Amino acid sequence: MPPDKGDLAPKFKLKNSFGVTKTSEDFRGRYLVIYFYPKDNTPGCTKESCKFRDLNAEFLKMNCEVIGISADSQVSHKEFSAQYGLNFNLLSDPNYNACKDFGTYFISEKFGDSILRQTFLINEVGLVLNVWKEIKDPENHPEDVLRFVQSDI
Repeated sequence: MPPDKGDLAPKFKLKNSFGVTKTSEDFRGRYLVIYFYPKDNTPGCTKESCKFRDLNAEFLKMNCEVIGISADSQVSHKEFSAQYGLNFNLLSDPNYNACKDFGTYFISEKFGDSILRQTFLINEVGLVLNVWKEIKDPENHPEDVLRFVQSDI
């Protein structure tokens, strides 16, 4: 069952684009925005990631870190981050473990293994504060998340 508001967020242990293992415990004591996205270098994912990049300083002022998770490889994440100057961690979930735990994994008839575009806000002790499940406008979605963070924490 995917986590919802008030639930304890699933734990994760994934590598970032530099091969450094990051765990959910690494972010305790801070708020955490986890945005799950389908694929590096696709139009919606690029717009969403670049907007999170542009707003990252505002999130950090609120003691809130942003991370992106997809099934892309560490190499793909490294290239994607470098190409667009992303200033936060992208974590690689090639086996869809975190995606399954957060309920963002699904099988597409057209593409096979896939990830739903969803975002989770987790508080400093690991509880889910909000979930954005139906993201129709990935480019402006990060602004919605920031507004929520600014008004609720």
